[in-house]
Amino acid sequence: MIIETDLPDYIQYLLIAIQLFALGLFITLVWPYIRQEKWRKKFIENKTARSFIIVFILIFIFLYGLGALFDVLFPIERLD
Repeated sequence: MIIETDLPDYIQYLLIAIQLFALGLFITLVWPYIRQEKWRKKFIENKTARSFIIVFILIFIFLYGLGALFDVLFPIERLD
């Protein structure tokens, strides 16, 4: 069974290049729509949207901290 570390270097670099190209293409296609949107009025001045953003950021920080805590308390042990 082949895993990621078994791939030759040139294939790994090719996959990275394809991903970077796709990201660049996506940004190029979406950027005009992002620029014309009124983000401040939509998210910052809207109290409900701002509250949702703050709650999602707090949830993300909590889950990240919980993951770090479990990594410290229960480290991965090798089975061999």
